[in-house]
Amino acid sequence: MNVLVAVEELRAGGAQTFALRFAQALQQAGHSVWLYTFYWQYAQDSLLRKLAPDVKLIHYQPGFTGADLVLQRAEGWFERHGYDLRLRSGILKKHLKQTIEQYNIDVVSSNTFRCDELISQVLRDMPSVPLVITMHGDYEQFMEFYQKGQEHVIPNYPQRVSDTLRGVQGVAYLAESNLEVLRPEVTPQDATAHLVVRRIYNGLDAHLSEPAASRTRSSLGIEADALVFGMVARGVAGKGWEPLVQAYRRLRSESIRPLALVLVGDGPALTQLQAECATEKDIHFTGFDDNPVDFVTVFDVGVLASSLRECLPNSIAEYLFCGKACISTDVGEVRNMLQTSTGEQAGLLIPFPESGLASADELYQAMRRYALEPALLQKHQQLASDAFQKFDMRRCVAAYEQLYNDCLAKRQ
Repeated sequence: MNVLVAVEELRAGGAQTFALRFAQALQQAGHSVWLYTFYWQYAQDSLLRKLAPDVKLIHYQPGFTGADLVLQRAEGWFERHGYDLRLRSGILKKHLKQTIEQYNIDVVSSNTFRCDELISQVLRDMPSVPLVITMHGDYEQFMEFYQKGQEHVIPNYPQRVSDTLRGVQGVAYLAESNLEVLRPEVTPQDATAHLVVRRIYNGLDAHLSEPAASRTRSSLGIEADALVFGMVARGVAGKGWEPLVQAYRRLRSESIRPLALVLVGDGPALTQLQAECATEKDIHFTGFDDNPVDFVTVFDVGVLASSLRECLPNSIAEYLFCGKACISTDVGEVRNMLQTSTGEQAGLLIPFPESGLASADELYQAMRRYALEPALLQKHQQLASDAFQKFDMRRCVAAYEQLYNDCLAKRQ
């Protein structure tokens, strides 16, 4: 099968990381796979080489990059001011159509709303090629922004969702919350009745890379017997970096046992926090890493203190893959992610905040339990591998193959 896996941009993020890993797994399963992205300037070569080394990347390459950047900025300005003026869409649609024809694509597998929308328009004139979308959480997030008049509002969003879904054949969703936009009171049934809808968890085909050998406790200056907490996430405030550091400091002040905190990511919230923690040698800032499991191996406990509307956080799957106990806000599918085949939990959940950031006190209480109850920590670490099985990439690929085939059969 010839599959075009599309994502809006190749920057660090859950949907992007999945698209890369999934494309590589499809290629290894015997399919011919191409990756397509809308923005040439955000195609991270290092991320591609690490996660999808055998997959060819395709993107529109403008003759005059400066002019294209001006178009992008103008598009963004108009959208922020409530105008639906998509200046590049005609160019991208022409390039996409040429790509689909050139590589004789059988199925397009798209991963973000803006990608889904444009591709659905292209495929209206190519009825034999089904569009299968994966809902990573952006549909309901954009709908919430639209309803509340918050930032990043997409003009005419409800109508654009309806128009897009009319051109979609298959939907893979990760969490029940993804289905909000498919409810008849949100999107008309005539736009959704034809859809083949399946729940498919993102697969994780993780591995340690060559640099992992140098990413050790000793290289970070962490004591061998220290209890190490760590978090992998984007460097934005909503991920909960600040309350995590506050909780850690409180636990450290009790001098229960040697501790360390490892923070893996890059962004404005982390830059500010790193400056504030400059004298605290037991708090380690690694920066961005394109294979974060290399650092996760150093942890005893992986944390996700997010107050954002997460869906199926990659970091939780990465913690489980590495056999780590988890502490997380009870958001999205995390509760089910931590559940084993026998119904046990490989971690501790704290309440999702009704407003603001995650509770530093709740984080502290959970971290303190692991510090005082080594048997509980060991048990949750042992349960992690069982909980991870639901994210086996082979299972994910098989489920998508079935979805693709069912959608192809409906198009014939």
